[in-house]
Amino acid sequence: MLIVGLGNPGDKYYRTRHNIGFMLADKLADEYSTTFSKGFRGEYAEFFLNGSKHYILKPHTYMNLSGESVQLLAAYFKIETEDIIAVHDDMDIEFGRLKLKKGGNDGGHKGIRSMIQMLGDKDFIRLKMGIGKDGRKDTIGHVLGKFSQEETEKLDEFIDFSVKAVVCCINEGIKVAMNTFNTKKKKEKTKEEIESEKEQVKPDMVDPA
Repeated sequence: MLIVGLGNPGDKYYRTRHNIGFMLADKLADEYSTTFSKGFRGEYAEFFLNGSKHYILKPHTYMNLSGESVQLLAAYFKIETEDIIAVHDDMDIEFGRLKLKKGGNDGGHKGIRSMIQMLGDKDFIRLKMGIGKDGRKDTIGHVLGKFSQEETEKLDEFIDFSVKAVVCCINEGIKVAMNTFNTKKKKEKTKEEIESEKEQVKPDMVDPA
């Protein structure tokens, strides 16, 4: 399979909301101890999972031309459209949640629109990572902006969670992954639950070492 992390190249866009696809691609590559090489108008890497080879791609064409990079790599390695997972930001989903789906329109996302145009097919998988909305900012300012301090504190956990969704999709298929990960969000402990856990820790259970 081909996992495409959508984003924009350059320091200006580093770790902005619109580049969350790049962040997942980097984490996935790190998880499987692989490195990126330049090619196909972007950066790509190969990794093995359960004996099968898969690819990771970060297009460097800028978002609205992402499909050019995807089409080049998919054609070269003979990857079918249905075996492509596009990872991208989505303002209509709250931060920390994700949604897997197969096919459909571009939802207003220029990277997805470009992929549909260049592949000539909508039948690829999308992993939508929620970035939420901010009524105080215009759309462009929000998506190209940095994550808030509160979001940044939870960002690595969100990316780890999304990597698990990708791996599940590869191993068990889109239907299982959708049922497992869609609309779910890692439950945060309430203050009362934390205090309750503290009370349950007895003195003789504490290891002074």
